[in-house]
Amino acid sequence: MTDATFPENEFDSHTTRSSAPLIRVRDLTKTFGEQTVLDRLSLDVMQGETMVVMGGSGCGKSTFLRLLIGSLSPTSGSVELFGHDLSQQSEASLSQIKQQFGILFQSGALFNSMTVAENVALPMLEHSGVDPSVVAIQVKIKLEQVGLREHASKLPSQISGGMKKRAGLARALMLDPKILFYDEPSAGLDPVTSAEIDQLILRLSRELGVTSVVVTHEMNSAFTIADRMCMLDKGCALMIGASEDFDRLRTLTSAETSTLTESQLIVRQFLRGEADGPLTARRSADDYLDDLQVREASRIVVGSGGA
Repeated sequence: MTDATFPENEFDSHTTRSSAPLIRVRDLTKTFGEQTVLDRLSLDVMQGETMVVMGGSGCGKSTFLRLLIGSLSPTSGSVELFGHDLSQQSEASLSQIKQQFGILFQSGALFNSMTVAENVALPMLEHSGVDPSVVAIQVKIKLEQVGLREHASKLPSQISGGMKKRAGLARALMLDPKILFYDEPSAGLDPVTSAEIDQLILRLSRELGVTSVVVTHEMNSAFTIADRMCMLDKGCALMIGASEDFDRLRTLTSAETSTLTESQLIVRQFLRGEADGPLTARRSADDYLDDLQVREASRIVVGSGGA
């Protein structure tokens, strides 16, 4: 067994840096009715790093992202950006905070009736109040950064899926954000285009010093771009650590896994994309129990109605 230790449900050494985290999440909980989607999640993201948040479908990734950008309010706990608790801000203050980050949505979220350039210009036209000629120059600069300047006059229907992602990224960059949030940036793309998006994310991080939070379940992409990773499962953080820690866990031989905890085995199965393991065994058992409960509830309702 390797001498490496794997953080589980705890902070890693990055949280001891002298500089304050740009994003600080503490005991974050979100419930919808009786369903707990996120359960006391704590996480720091430091300036200039790329944090990849991953996990299976229904693990809470999308809800976590919505809480990070302030489009949802937590049931309890806190999300701080730039030292400000989002849930404690006035509408005006929250708007100012939101201007300091950009979002790349999964589909690109372009307006179909507007050209690529018009889509990219929107944030600056809406928030800056600068002269349209200045906006036009900035649009050209941002499109050049993502390799789309020659496609500025095209409509979204005239460009590929990968180009839509890059146009969405150019729009997210328009206000020179300190943080970029990515929602499944490689989803629906072929391997070559996905690799191009990964390299674009790396280049922007390196050249602009942008802090990035990337929600994804694409492992090739995750290991390419991540400085650190967070694995979510049932709304909890099973593991938070450097990408090297996750890679060591992924590449252990079967003989070296005998001392791993169940949580670490779940993370390892997810990273390796294996069909057999504790994750699928638990899922099958949960589905069966849920099915039994539904059937029992139906039987009781039908029985009561008959009475």
